Amino acid sequence: MNAANLDPSVKAVVDRLEARIAGERQQMGQGKFDRDKLALAAGPDSAGLLNLLIRTKKAHRIVEVGTSIGYTALWLGEAARATGGHVIGMEYVADKHAQAIQNLKDAGLSDVVEVRQGDAKAILRDIKSPVDLAFVDAWKDDYIHYFDDLLPKMSLGGVIVADNITRPESSAELMKLYQAHVRARPNVRSSFLSIGSGLEMSVRTA
Repeated sequence: MNAANLDPSVKAVVDRLEARIAGERQQMGQGKFDRDKLALAAGPDSAGLLNLLIRTKKAHRIVEVGTSIGYTALWLGEAARATGGHVIGMEYVADKHAQAIQNLKDAGLSDVVEVRQGDAKAILRDIKSPVDLAFVDAWKDDYIHYFDDLLPKMSLGGVIVADNITRPESSAELMKLYQAHVRARPNVRSSFLSIGSGLEMSVRTA
């Protein structure tokens, strides 16, 4: 899925955020940044795959753990609108949450995507079944917790996609533990995808 194929109103906001993210990468390279103010968003390759998965599966209930300023939520929402679906995102940092709400409004997706503010672990407890697709891109040391909360709520054939499996390298050991954990589940088929910062795609099979 290429950004050029997005709805024009969504693409306009995506383009604006990508310009911002590019500038932030330069700041990070210079060691000048405040983590709580950075977008820290998955790139267009990963976001595009999620958009296609929603369309292919005709997913209706979509969850995003770690929405930040709403970059990936724009791609999720654009696809969910096409399937008649709904996206529930969550973000802990209040300023990022406010930015996500505004970016979704600017893209005309406020009726498709809601973003809840607070601790993802608490929010996940209130998410109702069934979930057709979940994207996890939040605190890396909580990935296993997020997965274990999500799995019982996933529909048969439901997909959990986890980001940052290979980058940043500082999270490598945590991601290895996560991959071992999800691949040990008897009712899950899981595989690594060399897309973006590395994705682990896990499908509930039973």
